[in-house]
Amino acid sequence: MKQRRIKEGVCILVLLIFVILLMTQDKQSTAEPQAVFEAVQSAMDVDGLEVCKDERIKKEFGIDPRAFDFVGYFASDSIMEVREILLVHLSEESGEQELLDKITSRVTDKAELFSGYAPEQSGYLEKYELLSRGGYVLFTVSDTPDDVVRAFKKAI
Repeated sequence: MKQRRIKEGVCILVLLIFVILLMTQDKQSTAEPQAVFEAVQSAMDVDGLEVCKDERIKKEFGIDPRAFDFVGYFASDSIMEVREILLVHLSEESGEQELLDKITSRVTDKAELFSGYAPEQSGYLEKYELLSRGGYVLFTVSDTPDDVVRAFKKAI
């Protein structure tokens, strides 16, 4: 009788752990990448920013946009402007951690470049957001990064 209760307890514990693992897994979003990109753009003041092409993405981030299902990049042509949005929809073959590392490295380099002579721009860089969720990676440098993140989470 006592062994049976122990077995039941172990089974319930294993089932509980399994349910918790299922709930914490990052589920792939079914949202359309272009719609997500438009949603995050609408949450930010984009005056002076424009959609950038593959060549600029390669130059700025050192990634090949063709390695991903979707890459949207919104930035300024001015070298004195740091506000930007990068949205990447990962493919099965794309390296998420490598992408996150490249973005983080770029922010560090840009922060060093702007520190000391562009305090407003440097302030934006200090509160950048980088997150990965639902098969997407979002990077934003903005005066309202929390709004962009909220729009992203809602859109996916």
